[in-house]
Amino acid sequence: MVSSSILIVSLVDPATHPGGARTYTRGLVAALQQGDHRFDVDVLGPLHPPTGLWRHVRQAMSLAYSCVSKHPAKALFTLQGEFRGRIRAAVRSRRYAAVVINGSDMLWAAEELPAEMPILLVAHNLEYRVLAQQVSLSPILSYLFKREVCKQRQYEIEAFHRAAGVIFLSADEMAWGKRQVPDIRALHVPPLFTAPPASRLPRVSSPLRLGYLADFAWWPNRRNWLWLIEEVLPKVQRPLQVQVFGRGSERLPVSDRVVLHGRVPDLATVWSQVDIMVCPTRVGAGVNIKVAESLHNRMPVLATTQAVRGLACAAGPGLAVKDNAEDWVAFLSSSGADQLARQVPSEELRGQFAIDRHAETLKRFMRDTVGAAVSRSLPRGCPPPSEAVWPSVASVENHTMPVSKQDVQPKAGIAKEIIAWNVTQGTRR
Repeated sequence: MVSSSILIVSLVDPATHPGGARTYTRGLVAALQQGDHRFDVDVLGPLHPPTGLWRHVRQAMSLAYSCVSKHPAKALFTLQGEFRGRIRAAVRSRRYAAVVINGSDMLWAAEELPAEMPILLVAHNLEYRVLAQQVSLSPILSYLFKREVCKQRQYEIEAFHRAAGVIFLSADEMAWGKRQVPDIRALHVPPLFTAPPASRLPRVSSPLRLGYLADFAWWPNRRNWLWLIEEVLPKVQRPLQVQVFGRGSERLPVSDRVVLHGRVPDLATVWSQVDIMVCPTRVGAGVNIKVAESLHNRMPVLATTQAVRGLACAAGPGLAVKDNAEDWVAFLSSSGADQLARQVPSEELRGQFAIDRHAETLKRFMRDTVGAAVSRSLPRGCPPPSEAVWPSVASVENHTMPVSKQDVQPKAGIAKEIIAWNVTQGTRR
């Protein structure tokens, strides 16, 4: 059996990042490593992402430097000298068949790669949309940041042109990408989960228990929370309780019907304490990972249209979609909420996040895309490469046979920087 090696240069470290990007990256790697013709995957992420006050300082510096740089501020924020050096060292230390850039803000990583290296892109969000929503809070900010939003939009379109293929989380955003770049090679891959669904018996508690799971360090989720506690909860005419989980939730403003849990290490804790998951998404982009994760784990969900946008299947038993505050209040005050709590999401809703449904399509897309990119780079008249002669150090049977001794002698320290994932165990190796 032939295995091919790829390097994923990631916007986040899937070992430590608490947000949805971590969840998606782990599922993507698991799909690539599943079954026959699997890939040998290395993941290279940032060592020291900025936090606290330094994060805000770096954001301001990136915005200022964007005025004179070809990169937009969001890309400059992720661009770190030591990260660039480790990317260069990684591709020198091992011969990879392709590099996957995990995040549209990281197109700058292509500049650190050999010109002939096939590049694929994972588009988590259309970041220009998130930025436009953020600055829309103020007419002054909208005016001042108009150029930056346009620059970010063009940067993402350029990334679609530059990549041999693009993997989109959102079906809607893939359609937008195809309109901008008609000849793009694109594939929609929703969030995929390695753990089996939770065992859950539908129930209605008294008071009704709503669950809200999110990374509240991300500003859209904080805005969504304010809408829920200011526009919806005070007007609901029934006993209920909102259990809130996730990074930063312990610092949220609360009301008397709210219980804050902070970050929880095991999501089984979440599913066991609530009757309905709520996703009151008003701002944001891409796919709501927590909606996908809740449906996968057989939890009924009350969501907005924005929260389910980008899913291939966004309707069915176990999912109620309401948009304005009045509709949320009316639904939660009615027997419809009890009926939803007793439901289990349909197989069509849950099955769209199954790894088995997407793994072979994803791997075939990767091989076809890289094969086409390699063929285009060959001199005229040369035959296209077959799967068995992909440019990779991975080999038959044990995946360790090198092309040459030099190929498997990485520079000192770089082997420790690359995270090779055994996803089924959830550990570094």
